[in-house]
Amino acid sequence: MNYYIYGYTDKGPYRLKNEDAMLVNRVTVTKGGYGSVCIAPFLAAVCDGVGGEKAGELASQICTSTLAGIEFDSSVDLDRVIMSIHNKIIRTGVSADSTLNMQTTLCMLAVEEDGTANCCNVGDSRMYRYVNGSIRQLSTDQTYSRFLYEKGEIASSADLVPEMQNAIVSSIGSLVQYPDIQHLRFMKLFGEEPDDTVLICSDGLSDFITRDEFEIAMKITSMTFAEKLEALCQLAIRNGSTDNVSIVGIKPWNTPEEYKALTGLAFNTLKDEEAVKAQQECLEYEERFRNAKLEEQSENSLAALFADLENFKNM
Repeated sequence: MNYYIYGYTDKGPYRLKNEDAMLVNRVTVTKGGYGSVCIAPFLAAVCDGVGGEKAGELASQICTSTLAGIEFDSSVDLDRVIMSIHNKIIRTGVSADSTLNMQTTLCMLAVEEDGTANCCNVGDSRMYRYVNGSIRQLSTDQTYSRFLYEKGEIASSADLVPEMQNAIVSSIGSLVQYPDIQHLRFMKLFGEEPDDTVLICSDGLSDFITRDEFEIAMKITSMTFAEKLEALCQLAIRNGSTDNVSIVGIKPWNTPEEYKALTGLAFNTLKDEEAVKAQQECLEYEERFRNAKLEEQSENSLAALFADLENFKNM
């Protein structure tokens, strides 16, 4: 089974910067669109820097860049990886007031070497699965309104003031709590149906696109896969989104004809395989260098923190 992954992000008309980051075949994307072909195993994700906290764009990029450097397969403990990222963001955050308590969401698709697929989620970014012309949400929003609803304390999110309805109760990088890592294993093999597709979105998109709009967009045959995803982002903005908007789509394919229908391009097997290999080798070097720098920065931050604590005790 082959997979085509396309991600697109837009900071939107109201935000000064983009705090979303996407993982597309071991590439971190924070601006515009990027597409790639891959085979299992692989990871694909959307991270959204937590609003109201500092340096959300750095937290989301640390998360995606760290995931990009992982040699993922079914033997990898993703909970341990996510907790490692959580601790890395905290260590980096304590280095300056401008980054203290920076946080991010994570919604990630993990496809193992046998094609088994899993959803991993922390926060309120969303994963959808589109099959047989119908879309459904796979992830569960970790928001205050959802938390109270499940406890039976409210009948709907409308019972809360607007600023509390979408407040998240779990994130990566929080100084006060561990992330609540939720997993959902796909019951049916990903790609079993001809139109089987996974969409991962930041809340700047999912909060402003209806189920009908998702389904209508996915059914348009005159547009490439990338054009559909970009159109959904622009529709969310037109529908009033005041946040960054991001979407990653993952579509299995098997034949050159299916690839051409997805991308509008002919698939040159040898050329594309060589390009993907060279690209991944280059990215692996970049990620090793970047992670080494982050580790060095984190160690320096901790050393400075311990020194400040020791000085404080000696005062």
